[in-house]
Amino acid sequence: MKKFMAVSLMLCLALLMGAGLSLAQDLQKISDDTIASMLRDGWKIKQDGVLQRDRGPHQTESFVFGSAGFTWKLQDLQNQLRNLRLAYVVDPKPELRKAILSHRQEIANTQKMIAIAQAAEATGQTAIEKTTCNISFGYSASASSLSTSQGVTGNGSANFSGNCGFTAEVYAYSYSKATVSGALTTKTMTDGPRSGASVTASANTSQTGGPTCESYGYASVTSNNLNPSSYSISATNTSCPGTPPPPVPTITGTNYIYVASGCVSTTWTSSVSGGSSPYTYNWTWNGASVGTGSSYTRSTCAGAAYSYTTNTLGLTVTDSLSRSGSTSKSVDVEKDPTTCFAALTPDGEKIVCP
Repeated sequence: MKKFMAVSLMLCLALLMGAGLSLAQDLQKISDDTIASMLRDGWKIKQDGVLQRDRGPHQTESFVFGSAGFTWKLQDLQNQLRNLRLAYVVDPKPELRKAILSHRQEIANTQKMIAIAQAAEATGQTAIEKTTCNISFGYSASASSLSTSQGVTGNGSANFSGNCGFTAEVYAYSYSKATVSGALTTKTMTDGPRSGASVTASANTSQTGGPTCESYGYASVTSNNLNPSSYSISATNTSCPGTPPPPVPTITGTNYIYVASGCVSTTWTSSVSGGSSPYTYNWTWNGASVGTGSSYTRSTCAGAAYSYTTNTLGLTVTDSLSRSGSTSKSVDVEKDPTTCFAALTPDGEKIVCP
């Protein structure tokens, strides 16, 4: 989700608490400013200094400003840290230890933002004039089940590209956990916190396995230059249905063809259970490829002599994940000759065509 926002949005939000007014008073004071615009865009006031918006199932955007907003963010990070510590007790991986250290650093930085915001509020700062300078933010954050195997994935991201002399701090965090051989296994990744005028981040994880499973993605951009304010987005997933079983095709149609004269047209159709559509089809007749559609039509004509053969009609179906399933059907074909010349045996009896 790429956003382009005026610096004025961040500046106004960052300094709203400067005069010691409540959020309700601030909204009344600047009802036509960017907060009102955010409310019209679906943002909702969670508490003083915190606005949130749902971006879809299990995905939430948060915007915080002032000491009240950063205090809320601090509590959110502390809850995440608590989960990391619990996971580390169960499975003390080096990656979890690194994630805990990164999270502690992000918490410490957030505590600094609270102190900076409190100092700004104590000086009675108010919202400043809008500017025409623009900065872009990347954000992202997603969590879902894997598409090619059973399991989950989580993605963070962040980004920030300032061209106004501003700097920002970015932080990304994700984890993916699923049950492997009866044990809950977790992969965790953090990127940052790091600061700069044009920073980036990432933090992507995935874990194959079955239920119980969960994945989480988190990304945050914070600017001290904006006195201070922060944007974050998070996503949570608890589904890991895995992929469906390979395709199982079935052939419907006759297993006997009789041709008395001329030609007979016969059609067989297919049905598929399992697999992941779309499907591709390959029909064979006695091993030779004869068709590629979901049905197959064959023309059978009378021959020069009487014949009765047993044939094999085969079908292989391949799904979108390149997994295949095959089946076959035995088809008997009886054909009368196209012409029959009567004749007499040496004993004078007629030869009757079959």
